[in-house]
Amino acid sequence: MLSCLIGKKFNRISRAADMLCLFLGEDYVYRSPVGRSAEVAEFSIHFTTQWRFRLGGKILLASRDIYTPYSNGVPEDWAYDIVGRPDELSSVFDVAAKQIMQKMSGSVVSECRLSETNDITIVFSNGVVFEQFTPASRKGEEWRLIDYVGGRHIVCYDEDGLISVE
Repeated sequence: MLSCLIGKKFNRISRAADMLCLFLGEDYVYRSPVGRSAEVAEFSIHFTTQWRFRLGGKILLASRDIYTPYSNGVPEDWAYDIVGRPDELSSVFDVAAKQIMQKMSGSVVSECRLSETNDITIVFSNGVVFEQFTPASRKGEEWRLIDYVGGRHIVCYDEDGLISVE
């Protein structure tokens, strides 16, 4: 199911509030059925669950980093969901993501596994491992793989608690 990702280059990561967007493959201009276009990568995986990038025993970036201020000098009303601020007002994720993207430059997916519980492990050619894991017993959408070139979505889980392919 995820074998389409093997050999695809790490393109970039971003976030929308606390959802991680992992882009893999070459840059691609997607045109929607209503004529809108957006620059994306061939594949995008959107994660609304726990995840981390690690190298050996060191965690490089993880989902909770989104909620942690990068510096101690943030205002009392600091909010994690604002993107694009100066580093000193950003989250740990927003600052560390830039470093991860440099570290991942030129790497490709060498291995991709889906566990019995539909957790994803992606191993990159530079040794960095991306791990996603489901932290709840009740089923809700955990991740969504979007194939912009092939025009399909794989959603884990749909409203019936199953993986669906659209």
